[in-house]
Amino acid sequence: MDPQRCDVAVVGAGLVGLALAYELAELGARVVVVDAAHRGRATDAGAGILSPATSVVAEPELWPFLVQCGAHYPRLLERVATDGADVSAAGYAPCGVLSLCLRPHEDEWFAPFAERALRRAPADVSEITPAEARTLFPPLGRVHRALFAPGSARVDGRGLAAALRHAAASRGVAFVRRAATGVVTGEATRKGERRRVEAVRVERGPHVRCDALAVAGGAWTASMAAWLERPLPVGPTKGQIVHLGVDGDTGGWPIAQPLLTHYLVPWPGGRVACGGTFETAAGFSVDVTAAGLHELLRECLAVAPALGAARYLETRVGLRPTSSDDRALVGRVPGWANAWVATGHGANGLLQGPYSAHLLAHTVAGATPPPEEPPLPALFDPARFI
Repeated sequence: MDPQRCDVAVVGAGLVGLALAYELAELGARVVVVDAAHRGRATDAGAGILSPATSVVAEPELWPFLVQCGAHYPRLLERVATDGADVSAAGYAPCGVLSLCLRPHEDEWFAPFAERALRRAPADVSEITPAEARTLFPPLGRVHRALFAPGSARVDGRGLAAALRHAAASRGVAFVRRAATGVVTGEATRKGERRRVEAVRVERGPHVRCDALAVAGGAWTASMAAWLERPLPVGPTKGQIVHLGVDGDTGGWPIAQPLLTHYLVPWPGGRVACGGTFETAAGFSVDVTAAGLHELLRECLAVAPALGAARYLETRVGLRPTSSDDRALVGRVPGWANAWVATGHGANGLLQGPYSAHLLAHTVAGATPPPEEPPLPALFDPARFI
């Protein structure tokens, strides 16, 4: 395929951009992905909690969408594997999630959370005793209350992105590893007519001519909004995640997710990820900091004291794309006939991103998704910022 001409140019090759490119190609579109390969992409650091049942998202209108986000994963991975990608590195597996209230005074926050989770997913969530929680996750220390969602899953962002990239390439998607620097636009010829993007400008390279543009720029989206002269208020929230090594098989442990502090995600092979910090003033820094490590290890050992003997393995840093109202932006860019955006999922990118991309791909391609699939939430409409 000619990388200088396509039906859809996708700017950004994080999880959302790769999923969008793959879905568009599967629908028959010619796709070019333009990506600057920025350090600190959230996809490369995400710990991978897929638990709609225990999501803290409270809006009732988002619940059907969240459920489908979780159900979408097995089908997506099956399709990706059919297209020749090795999905084993994605590490997807149902493992269960323990939602934890560590101290009695936390019940003020935990009680309404537990009531909501048990009400909206009674078949998927149950309250268990602290002793049962410690049996499931042996390093746990003191626990006051615990919910258990056995069907919740984990996924590794890096491995999933690699599989999507391979599958997209097998479908003919072309990749341009350079920074996009702007767009070439056509002027509206009539009053009230939407403008059109005709090409993406590429640093030290030829323009990528396109019939449509999809911005999946993650934490870097705001700079791209200037091209389209529309507010897309998304910026970075830095997250540091420390990985620890322990002796023994951790693959059977569930995720431990205290309501008021950091989560612990076990992986097969004796690896446990503890994350993540929420650093809203760190800008685009991807440095591992002493303060970040101190916070993570302090909170990790407060939740699971028996991890004190664990070995330090590494720290991953990701910049979560966070919108000014903490909701994703997925849909048509206002005022443009053929410009779309998919970003701003924040800490929910691994859960919400692939299904958001699936729905947006159908919209961009003019295809109709299966009628049983919940649509994109109206709360995600980028027009809310106009």
